[in-house]
Amino acid sequence: MAKKPSRTSKPKDNTAAIAAQFGVSLKALRLYEQLGMLTPPRTKAGWRVYGRAEIERLHAILSLKQLGLPLARIAELLKAGKTDLAALLAVQEQMLKQTRRDANYALALVQVARARLRDKAAVPADELAALVQRISKTLIRPTPELEALAERVYTPQQIAAHQTRERSVEDMARITAGWERIYADLDAMLPDGDPLSKKALDIARRMVALIREDTRGDKALWNNAYQFWKTAVDDPQISAQMPMNKTHWEFAAKAFAELKRRGELKP
Repeated sequence: MAKKPSRTSKPKDNTAAIAAQFGVSLKALRLYEQLGMLTPPRTKAGWRVYGRAEIERLHAILSLKQLGLPLARIAELLKAGKTDLAALLAVQEQMLKQTRRDANYALALVQVARARLRDKAAVPADELAALVQRISKTLIRPTPELEALAERVYTPQQIAAHQTRERSVEDMARITAGWERIYADLDAMLPDGDPLSKKALDIARRMVALIREDTRGDKALWNNAYQFWKTAVDDPQISAQMPMNKTHWEFAAKAFAELKRRGELKP
């Protein structure tokens, strides 16, 4: 004969069992209750009971949490009793893309800085800050506007190739340092420098060398890169996000034209 459960035993769908089933902590379930996202009924003995409605609600909470939504936002949505899931997912997708852009930029910044400091045992805080500022002015920080422009100018194949291309940390540091020197030299020559002078043409040749390395002799990619930069510097909003402004571009364009006249400017 089966033994009857004692009157003090917990119901089957109690809090601890649900926590174990869904892989969440008891503290998390209590927090969901405090925020009004879960309201499991109780037995006369005071035990919480999770029925079908509570389990479905918990599924929704955990699913929205997996999407990266903060608990306060999830609570608002659930209290409202309805959500436009398609719109919600679209907004969350954009948020996650921005997070990924920021993370990729920060990773590149860290890698370049580490490569530059590799042979130094210790670096003063002010020197490190100055280095990070110089690098951040050279690296292009991805933004929604720049990504939208890239999608208009480059082919999907070119974008995919760029995203999957691997560079060593040493190469990233070398290339970034090369562009730093170019931008510093351009600043030193502006606004009254001669774009056809020997110094200006040397700057242009260094630019061509770095662009050739990036485009790897692909004429179509070279032309699209040119279009990307020209469009970017012509747009005041996007230009503010670029390391090169329109004044730099127009000066360099004159030097490039001279190199082309001399037969030096080829992809």
